[in-house]
Amino acid sequence: MTSQHHHAVMQGFTAFQSANMEILVVTDGDVPYNSDCFAPGIDRPELNSVRVQSSDYITLAHNILVISAPPHLVLIDAGNGYSSAPAAGCLPDNLKATGIDPADVTDIILTHAHPDHINGLIDEAGLFVFPNAEIHLQEAEYNFWQSVSPDFSKSKNLPKVLKQLHQDIRQVLAAIGPKLRLFNTSDPMFPFLRPILAPGHTPGHCMFAVTAGSETFIHMADICHDAEILFSRPEWGTIFDVDFDLAAQTRRRILGELADSQQLVFAYHLQWPGFGRIVRIGNEFKWVPGR
Repeated sequence: MTSQHHHAVMQGFTAFQSANMEILVVTDGDVPYNSDCFAPGIDRPELNSVRVQSSDYITLAHNILVISAPPHLVLIDAGNGYSSAPAAGCLPDNLKATGIDPADVTDIILTHAHPDHINGLIDEAGLFVFPNAEIHLQEAEYNFWQSVSPDFSKSKNLPKVLKQLHQDIRQVLAAIGPKLRLFNTSDPMFPFLRPILAPGHTPGHCMFAVTAGSETFIHMADICHDAEILFSRPEWGTIFDVDFDLAAQTRRRILGELADSQQLVFAYHLQWPGFGRIVRIGNEFKWVPGR
């Protein structure tokens, strides 16, 4: 990934603008993931049959939604953090390029606690990247990762990888402890934001209904990581799913609901700037990017 790629989009994408609200998308960067992370247990030729290009890597975007509704300045997720540079960890610089000082962020809402969503909260020196922000995390999500021995029996990832993941997440949660506010999906958060529990990928994984003026769109977080494999074969899943089968059920159900409603959707990992709609084609789904 060249840095030029990020400069091309670093000014941010303005999705909605009204008298009292502006919604931007800012990139944290693009990260190549080994294609083995997708469709565990599926033969690679079969996996490649649903892909346009069958390379060993699948590059995932990291799209951060920024909601400016004074007095609130809200981020949904915080990106990968400094250890993922230069491919990712670009969020603070890209925010500054749009004229937003990280110190002005009032709230960060986490869709879940995976490292590519929370590691951007703390910098290399161990300091808060967003020093004045409260950090919101779903209660069941917090309890799962804080547990001494979380139940990974339904994951298809390697035990040693999961053990390290658990340690890394607990470390970040400990560091952000004083700023952390836990929420339930039944609680209203902000007038413009409603959490929707969508478990499986992680136990407290949340989507959000975001209301901008007369339009409401759905931030679908990590329901789908790519626009080919998981739309055409929702049950193939990823090694990142903590409960593989539940994640697959949730994915198929949510894709169906969003296809039926034709609601505008925003996706954390799909091609910049992350907006599109979902179309049902027989038993499969298709991502149609655009506003």
